[in-house]
Amino acid sequence: MSGNGDERAQAAELAAALGAALRRRARLGPRRAWVAAPERPARAPAAAAPAAPAARPQAARPASAPPPLERAAAPRSPALLAAEREAALVRERAVACADLAALRAGVAGCTACGLCATRTQTVFCDGPARARVMFVGEAPGADEDLQGVPFVGRAGKLLTDIIEKGMGLSRAEVHIANVLKCRPPENRDPSPAEKLVCTPWLDRQIELVDPEVLIPLGRHAANHVLGSDVAMGRLRGRVHELGGRKVVPTYHPAYLLRSPGMKKECWADIQLAMGLLGLRK
Repeated sequence: MSGNGDERAQAAELAAALGAALRRRARLGPRRAWVAAPERPARAPAAAAPAAPAARPQAARPASAPPPLERAAAPRSPALLAAEREAALVRERAVACADLAALRAGVAGCTACGLCATRTQTVFCDGPARARVMFVGEAPGADEDLQGVPFVGRAGKLLTDIIEKGMGLSRAEVHIANVLKCRPPENRDPSPAEKLVCTPWLDRQIELVDPEVLIPLGRHAANHVLGSDVAMGRLRGRVHELGGRKVVPTYHPAYLLRSPGMKKECWADIQLAMGLLGLRK
């Protein structure tokens, strides 16, 4: 009996609790459901941040390779390398010349490039050992090769007129030379190697003559003297500096013979040089 009584008492308590719960739900209304929220799964521990990928090993660069973003120098031809060695020897001989007579003799015996085999004779200069103004052309032509004097053909006659009729000087007062001392066959343009080998003679010649104003004639001579590759139209019309000397480039007389309309520009350049020399225009 006691067992059945306990069961009835528990059932009565359960019914009373259920009834009380139903009454509370009725008072709260339908907006709130008395359904237990499902339990949230336990949050997994945060994963460690992925390690940064290891830097890709770079191939070792040989010590002789150029650094990144730098352009390697263009390889020089065997002819140019040989010319550099010859130029160094010519420079030693030229620097050892104490005066213009010794320098002329050194040029006459020069065999540093292949032009020595095709020349009639070397063409050193025309004019005094010291002069206030010095004209520099590119290379001797056929007439110069025969006579051994620069600017003696038709272009030379025009240069003489520029000096005497334009500047009011005698040709004997100015010094005239070329970058090359030997004529290239068929009057072709001098090669870079030929100019490289012959340049020390001209450098020493300029030092000994010691001109106040240097006048390169034509683009090739102007570019070589100034170490530039700018067109003559941009070089002319102004004064350049070279080792403390004034440089006034102008057109080559041979070009003026082919293009007489450019004589006006040449005359403007000559007047610019005359102003530097203090000559009357």
